[in-house]
Amino acid sequence: MKARNIVLLIMLLVLIDQGVKLIIYSSFMDTNYEIIHGVLDFKPFFNSKYSFVNDSIYKRTGMDAGLLFHIVLFAIVWLIQFIGYNFFKRFDSGNKILDVSISFFTAAVICSYLGILVWRKGILDFLHIKLIGNIIFDLKDIYVNCFVILFCLSAIKIELKHNIKLIDLKNYLKGLFKKKISM
Repeated sequence: MKARNIVLLIMLLVLIDQGVKLIIYSSFMDTNYEIIHGVLDFKPFFNSKYSFVNDSIYKRTGMDAGLLFHIVLFAIVWLIQFIGYNFFKRFDSGNKILDVSISFFTAAVICSYLGILVWRKGILDFLHIKLIGNIIFDLKDIYVNCFVILFCLSAIKIELKHNIKLIDLKNYLKGLFKKKISM
């Protein structure tokens, strides 16, 4: 995909996520609706702990990683994923599924930043899976799952097609962090 199309896809995904949240916030905050009996509910909830993991830890221990930790964490995780994306793009520059995967992940990170920096009450989660405990999530979390599935499928396909070995990744990473000495 062209860079312009990747940016447009990211913007569209962010707009969908934030648009849905604005509609829910303005009209449906007091609504609880069972979508699939015993499995999935619509149940808007502000997560003021910035992430599902942090919220779970806080409920069990009272420990909170805080805002700064999440701001830095999201940036580091995105950077690591972007490095992986660029590694596989070197072998298959025309792989559109890989482009879509990084678009989903980038949109999810942007939505996370908007959730922790713009929304005053926290991240607005609104879907509740009862089947697997108390997992409450939103579109951004679905975007992350789409990224994982599409990225893994693309990476496996590229690895098989180009016979990529772990040493190739090691050499790529060395090249990124190796000091360039000019004479």
